[in-house]
Amino acid sequence: MQSFLKKFFQPAFTRLNEDKPEMAIDLATAVLMIEVSKADFDADESEAILIRELLLSHLSLSEQDIDALLENALEEAEQLVSLQHITRLMNEQLDQQGKVRVIELMWLVAYADGVKHHYEEHLLRKVADLLYLSQEDYIKARHQAENNANAG
Repeated sequence: MQSFLKKFFQPAFTRLNEDKPEMAIDLATAVLMIEVSKADFDADESEAILIRELLLSHLSLSEQDIDALLENALEEAEQLVSLQHITRLMNEQLDQQGKVRVIELMWLVAYADGVKHHYEEHLLRKVADLLYLSQEDYIKARHQAENNANAG
């Protein structure tokens, strides 16, 4: 009974990791992107639109699947207590380049409303530290996102 309850109360990406690891990473990435959009306490529609666009362009999923992923990610973000589950999963499954890409996607969300808030930056630094990214990789991801945000 205790193992059933433990499994039931695990985050969805932890449960998914057992059966479909790639889906777990997609969900975890979407949750982190949502967390960045919420970090400045200003729900901006441009961030929500960009998250969907980024997921569509970076994942091999249909629009329906992206919408379902986003719905699940919003639920997970509402229940998120700690970033540890997400970053542990990413550390197990992603190479360095994959982790840098996640940080870059998070930066793109942070820049979506045209304002880089210090709460967003703090969250990004925390996630980068939990993913064991070097300062150099963190800065590269940030600059790449800045360049993409300014170009778009």
